[in-house]
Amino acid sequence: MTASAFTWEFAGTSDTGRTRPGNEDAIAWDAAFGLALLADGMGGYEGGEIASNLAIKTALESFRKPLAPHWREAEWAQKVSEPVLKLYAAVSEANQRVNDTARKQTRYEGMGTTFLAAYFHENRATLAHIGDSRIYLWRNLALKQLTVDHTMIQERIESGEITAQDAASDAYRGVLTRALGVDPVVEVDMRQVTTQAGDIFLLCSDGCYDMLAYSEMTAIMSACQEDPQQLARQLVRQANDNGGYDNISAVVVRVG
Repeated sequence: MTASAFTWEFAGTSDTGRTRPGNEDAIAWDAAFGLALLADGMGGYEGGEIASNLAIKTALESFRKPLAPHWREAEWAQKVSEPVLKLYAAVSEANQRVNDTARKQTRYEGMGTTFLAAYFHENRATLAHIGDSRIYLWRNLALKQLTVDHTMIQERIESGEITAQDAASDAYRGVLTRALGVDPVVEVDMRQVTTQAGDIFLLCSDGCYDMLAYSEMTAIMSACQEDPQQLARQLVRQANDNGGYDNISAVVVRVG
C-alpha cells in the first residue's frame, strides 16, 4: 500500500481444475506496491508453467526496483505518466526474459503466456493486458469487462464474421493473436481507470470466466463483495463445479 486516501485489499487463488494434469496458471500480488498479477501459460505443460511463473517473477522483480534510466530516453516515454511507464517496463522485461529462455532452451521453444497486471496508486488503477485472460470491474452492483481478448474469435466478432453467440462453438476458439514471450517485443494494451471506494477488480484466467455464466459471476460478486478471499475462492469453486475443464485462477482487489 502507498500513502493514499484509498486502501487496497488483495486476495486470490489458483486451481488445477478437474481435467488438466498440472497448473499452467500463475498469480501473485504485492500489497506494499499495489500490484496484482496473473498469467496463463501456453506451450505444453512444462513450457506453459515455466512461462507463466517466469513472467510473474520477472515482472515483480522489475516493478520493485527503481525505473532504469534507459526507459525514460525514448521520445514516447515523455508522453506517458510514470505509473504507465513503470508498469510497461515491468511487462516488457518479463516478455524479454521469457523469450530469451525459450530461445536458449529448445525444450521451451514456442512457450508464452497471457499476462495481466493491475497497479493501484492514488485514485487510479493502471492496467496492462496481453492475451485472453481478463480484468473485470464490479461497481454499483454491475460487472464490466475492462479488457478485450487478443484472440482469433474476438477478431472474427469485430469483423462481423461471427456473432458473440457463435463464439462458443467456433473452430478458432482458444487461438491467441498475442502472447507474452513469443516474440522479442510484445504489444501491451494499457489503460487507466479512476477508482472509487467499494470497487472490486477481478483478474481471471479463461478457465474461470469460460466456466461461469455472467449471471453466476454477478451473483457470486454480490454475495461475497465484502470478503475478497471468499470471493476468489467461490469463483474458482463454482468454475470447478461447472466442469473445471481448464486451470482456474482469480485475483481480487477491493478498493477501500
